Amino acid sequence: AVVSTQSTGVSIADFGCGDAKIAQSVTNPVYSFDLVKTNEHVIVANSKKVPLGNKSIDIAVFCLSLMGTDFREFIREARRVLKSKGTLVIAEVSSRIPNVNAFTAGVEELGFKLLSKEEPNTFFTEMVFKKVKPKENKGLFETLELKPCTYKKR
Repeated sequence: AVVSTQSTGVSIADFGCGDAKIAQSVTNPVYSFDLVKTNEHVIVANSKKVPLGNKSIDIAVFCLSLMGTDFREFIREARRVLKSKGTLVIAEVSSRIPNVNAFTAGVEELGFKLLSKEEPNTFFTEMVFKKVKPKENKGLFETLELKPCTYKKR
């Protein structure tokens, strides 16, 4: 929802984009990053080092893409490429986040302010942050934890 309501000049980085659905659904400039090129919209890159300049993007999106054990590096990279007061959107499977308050506190310590947190159903959590100055480092970010995703036969 955050992405679809933006004006056309707002630039977006979609980290771990899969099939680059965001790039195909908005008119904004979208940089879609994934390890595998599934179509012409995808730029092959590891989310911990994308080919964008410092402070060059308005919105960074992680939609079900904080899968690596080095996911903290992905968030650091988003911070690097986000403009001052840029927006970070994290949408993740709720069961992967053992403590949502601890997770948001850790992201805030890195230099983000939580603007909203929505749990539209029992399966997903969406958090929207604004880039601000980093807080005093108390080690919260380094202890962020995400559980592995468990797939169930339905």
